[in-house]
Amino acid sequence: MSKPTFILAPGAWYPPTAFHPLIEKLDDYTCHTVAFPSIQQSSTVQDLQPDIDSVRTLVESEADAGNDVILVLHSWAGLPVCSALDGLSKTERQKEGKKGGVAKLVFIAAFIPQIGESLISAFGGTPPPWYIRDIENGTVTASDPFWLFFHDVPDGQEWAATLRPHAWATKNTPATSAAYYQIPSAYLLCEEDRAIPMAVQQLMVDRAQTRGATIETEKIATSHTPWLVYPEKVAEYLRRQAGESV
Repeated sequence: MSKPTFILAPGAWYPPTAFHPLIEKLDDYTCHTVAFPSIQQSSTVQDLQPDIDSVRTLVESEADAGNDVILVLHSWAGLPVCSALDGLSKTERQKEGKKGGVAKLVFIAAFIPQIGESLISAFGGTPPPWYIRDIENGTVTASDPFWLFFHDVPDGQEWAATLRPHAWATKNTPATSAAYYQIPSAYLLCEEDRAIPMAVQQLMVDRAQTRGATIETEKIATSHTPWLVYPEKVAEYLRRQAGESV
């Protein structure tokens, strides 16, 4: 049986290269990273659609090649990814006589949006106090990314320096779908997360489960970016999600 493909979607501000230390530990798998337009070309993006399209293009390519896909969603990426997968689950494609499709979603300290909910609206309509807006360019940055995202990462200051401004519009654009209701999911709860506290992560999981989602959870004692603290542990976790006995 062939191994699934991993598609890794980074959180707000993060470059796709943030996943490289994790991908190195998954060298026997095909791995792709999403380069979100709202991060790579932040000042030109006016809504969530370019990000949704970037996810869908990658997933369709793998699915149409007959491959099963496991999507790894970090932080804000839960918003565009969960809106990008209509008709692309493995179950839906099988019903159409097609091979391949999304077999699982793996959330890592990630947003679980309801349909019609934006990231800002989900948190009461008020941005976190550490959001720093650049109104002229239509972007937002984090005031202290090292403290928020990388405080326990060995080279955390260097990673903090790789972050880029993010399109403000994508923080306010609502989710158009909720793929986790159709696709089995797992959630890695980050116990020492300062950006999305673990209690908030758990509340989002509980809400989705109450409404019918199948989401299994595990905990890891790290900040918001666990694979940069324990790349081997997170790689092992993903291998188990792919069906390996490790």
